[in-house]
Amino acid sequence: MSAIATLPFDENLRRFQQQVGAYRAGALILMGTRQPITAALLIGALQPERVAFLLTAETRDLPQQVAGLLHISGDDWLAPAEDHKTVIAVYGAIKRLMRAWDDVPRPAIAVDVTAGTKQMSVGIAKAAHLLNLTTVYVASQFQGNQPIPGSQSIEVLPDPYVVFGDLEAAEARRLYAAHDYLGAQRIFAALAARVPQPDGARYAALADLAAMYAAWDVLDFATAARHAAALAAHEPAQLPVLGDGRATLAEQQRALVRLAEVASAVVRRGDEALRTLADPDALLPLLGALHTNALRRAAQGRYDFAALFRYRCLELIGQHRLASHGLLTSRADYRALALPKAQLSQAFQACQRAIGRKQPRGLPDRITLFDGYLLLAALDDPLVRDYPIARIEERSDARNQSVLAHGYRLIDQGGYARFAEVVDEMIDRLFARVLDRPRAAWERAAMFVDLFAR
Repeated sequence: MSAIATLPFDENLRRFQQQVGAYRAGALILMGTRQPITAALLIGALQPERVAFLLTAETRDLPQQVAGLLHISGDDWLAPAEDHKTVIAVYGAIKRLMRAWDDVPRPAIAVDVTAGTKQMSVGIAKAAHLLNLTTVYVASQFQGNQPIPGSQSIEVLPDPYVVFGDLEAAEARRLYAAHDYLGAQRIFAALAARVPQPDGARYAALADLAAMYAAWDVLDFATAARHAAALAAHEPAQLPVLGDGRATLAEQQRALVRLAEVASAVVRRGDEALRTLADPDALLPLLGALHTNALRRAAQGRYDFAALFRYRCLELIGQHRLASHGLLTSRADYRALALPKAQLSQAFQACQRAIGRKQPRGLPDRITLFDGYLLLAALDDPLVRDYPIARIEERSDARNQSVLAHGYRLIDQGGYARFAEVVDEMIDRLFARVLDRPRAAWERAAMFVDLFAR
């Protein structure tokens, strides 16, 4: 046998400590093996404050052998009495150790996977991954089946799930699917800054996608348009979206520019606001943004917010149809109508009497949502022709009494569904009776794209 094979342990430890350098562990978990030198080297070099051995019936004497090599007692080391031959036994023991060592940061706890039975190695590696522990391995040169003293070196094994961000990416996808786009964006952006290529570029694209939808979701169309421009700069293959998602994204990027223009135009007074509200091509992107936002809020069970967006859809449709007749709801000028004001007033009052109002009012200066639909009925607008107008007022009551409107209660799923039904009826009538366009294509273009797992 060569001279190196008879190297004294103290010299072996000195060399190993040199190789380990400044790395230390707050705690160390070792498997029951027949390699006391490996365990002693790790304890001597990593200098953990706490040590635990997961032993088998055949390796119960391992701690004593290790303590003898290190010339210490080892009385404060833990050695649970169970036989740790199986994956389940190993994992259970480590979970119990985590409770006992709950004051030690998880990454500061090292687990040794150098030797042991196959089941033990699998169990400790899985536990280290799930519990965010650090995995270490002692590499050696061998003479026969024995490690050569002095040849040992430590390897701190990277967790591929951490390196490539798989677990974090899965959480980001879960947040994205739950319509928490801001949360997803934060994780994707962090991964883009850390994960090696080509995955880093894919996470950067997903961060821009989530950022675009996070801004769109709160109706900040200008910011969403900026993120859409950044998104367009990525290679299409970097966006793992489902179905026709890429085509939808291209359409949405164009729509966001228009939405930013529309959002600024409709708040103005006068002819520009009137022209914008009367233009179906200006109306539909905004209506789609409101409508799909309502669908997302309803999917989250946030029915009051969903009803708020549904109400705005109903209001916007009425504003669009009134604008097509030349009326702004914020400042009604009935002189612009082809129908004489007196004749319209009579028709408006007749519509009120038809729904049971005994003291009908005259034409309003500022047109509320329901008065707007009564005016459309008085104008014989095709949107509401032959439609039971009272249904709009009745179904809107749940929204009007909600805490986000004029009341103090929450809307339940049933109340929301009844209100949403009326809004959907108006959307259907808008597309079929007024615009003569397919509703499905409009709705599909406004829906946020889904991600597939990659």
